[in-house]
Amino acid sequence: MPSWLLYTLGVLIFAFGLLLSIALHEIGHMVPAKKFGVKVTQYMVGFGPTIWSRTRGDTEYGIKGVPLGGYIRMIGMVPPRADGTRSRWPRRMATAIEDFRQVSRAEVDEQDAHRQFYRLTPGKKMIVMTGGPVMNLLIYLVLTLFLLLALGSPTTKTTTTVGSISKCLVAANSDAAKANTCPAGAPATPAATSLKVGDKLLSVNGRTITSWDALTPIIQRSAGVPLSLVVDRKGTRVPLTITPVENTFYPNGIDKPAVTAGFLGLSPFEKAYFESVGITGVPGKIGSQLKLGVDALANYPSKLHSLWQTVFEGKQRDPEGAVGVVGIGRISGDLASDPGFTLKSKIYTLIGLLASVNLLLFLFNLLPLLPLDGGHVAGALVEAVKRGRARLRARGRPAPLGPDGRPLPRPAIFVDTAQMLPVMYAVASVLVVLTLLTLYADIVKPINLNGG
Repeated sequence: MPSWLLYTLGVLIFAFGLLLSIALHEIGHMVPAKKFGVKVTQYMVGFGPTIWSRTRGDTEYGIKGVPLGGYIRMIGMVPPRADGTRSRWPRRMATAIEDFRQVSRAEVDEQDAHRQFYRLTPGKKMIVMTGGPVMNLLIYLVLTLFLLLALGSPTTKTTTTVGSISKCLVAANSDAAKANTCPAGAPATPAATSLKVGDKLLSVNGRTITSWDALTPIIQRSAGVPLSLVVDRKGTRVPLTITPVENTFYPNGIDKPAVTAGFLGLSPFEKAYFESVGITGVPGKIGSQLKLGVDALANYPSKLHSLWQTVFEGKQRDPEGAVGVVGIGRISGDLASDPGFTLKSKIYTLIGLLASVNLLLFLFNLLPLLPLDGGHVAGALVEAVKRGRARLRARGRPAPLGPDGRPLPRPAIFVDTAQMLPVMYAVASVLVVLTLLTLYADIVKPINLNGG
C-alpha cells in the first residue's frame, strides 16, 4: 500500500475516533439531562455551520462544519434574576450579564418552566455535567483494557548485542553526535575500528557477559587498559582486543559533577516486544497512566513557553511540548506510514493515542473553570453548601405562614452562574488563543516521529 495512502488512513482513523469520542461525550450529558426531565433542544457534534441535522421530539440532532468539539443545548441553564439583587460587577459588565441572561432565557416557554436545568437539585446537576467527562473516562478504560488484555504491554529488553556504534569521538551535545557524523580530524572510537553492529558480546577478559549492565562498569573503569573480548559474529566466535579511551561525561545531567571513565562508543540493541498482562496487572498499569495524565495536565503551562518561542521566535518545535488535535492527527499519519513499525505496533500506538486523548479530555473538563464542565460542577457544589447552611439555619425556626394559615414553602436557593460570565469569557478567550497557537505550530512546524 502506498505510503500516502497509509498516512491518510492513519489520519482518518484518528479523526473518526475523535469525532466518536466527542459524540459520546455529549451523549453522556444528554442522557441524564433528559432522564431528569430537562428539555434538550440541540445535540451537535462540531461548531460553526450545520452540515446535517434532524429533529426528533424536542431535540435537533446534527453535525457542524468544524469538528473541534460539540455541545448540547439545555433550556434554563441560568436562573432568572432574583428580585432586589444587584450585580457586583461594574455597570457595563453587569449590563452584558443581563443581556446574556435575557438571550439564554428567551427559549424558555411557560409550559417548559419545570424543565429548566437550573431547577435541578445540585446532585442531579453534577450528574449531568460529569456525564460527559465520565464518558471519556469509560472510552479510555475500554480502549486501554483492550490494548492490555488483547495485545499486551510494549516492553523493551536490553540485549548483549551491539545495536549502534559511534563513528568518532565528538562532544555528546554536538550536532555531529546527534547526526552520527564525523567532522574532519575527529579520531575514531575504539568500537568503530574493531566491532560491528550485530556482534553479540560473549565475554570480557574471560568473564562471561550475560547483560549489558554487567559490561558497562568494566568498560568505565578500564580507560587505557586493553580488554580481551570474544564476540559472536554471524555464528563465528571472534576474539578481539580493544582499549577504552578516557572520556568525560555527566551521568546525572549536565549541571551535575562530571565523571571521567572509559569509553568504547557502542550502544546495545534493544529488543521490542509485547509482554502479556494478566487481569491482576491491569489496575497498576491504569493507575500509572492516570498519574501520567495528571502530571501532563499539571505541566502543560510550562510547555507554553516553548510553544510561544516556536510561533513568535521561529525556534525549533519541542517534541515534548504542547500539541493540538491537528498535530496528533499528523503524528497518527506518520506512524501509519512508517515502515519501521510493525502492524501490531501501529495498531497499539494509534489506539493508545486515542485512549490518551480521552483521558486528557476527562481530566481537563473537570477543571473547576467555566465554561468547562468542572465549572458547572463547582457551581452545583456551592449551591449544595448554601442549601445545607440554609437548612441548618432554618432548624427550630417556625416556617412563615400564608394568608390561609398554612406554612409557606421556603424559597429555593440557586447559584446564579450568569454572574460568572466575565470569567467564562476570560477562560474561553485563553482557550481560543491556545487552540490557534497550537494549530499554527502543528501546521507550520509539526512534531514528527523523529522529534522534529
